[in-house]
Amino acid sequence: MSNLVGEMLLRLSKAGASLVLGALLLWLLVSFAGASPSVELALLCWLSAAAFILLVEESPI
Repeated sequence: MSNLVGEMLLRLSKAGASLVLGALLLWLLVSFAGASPSVELALLCWLSAAAFILLVEESPI
């Protein structure tokens, strides 16, 4: 049971980290690149941050 709780916390921390990275990316795009803030842009930032975390975690290099 303890392993299950640890695995759930690990997965939630990855989702939280991608949320933080996505918010940072959204802020950078809106502030400096002049993009208009939208829900679509926020979701794309979150997904790209999640993909970055997966690439860093399971890199073939």
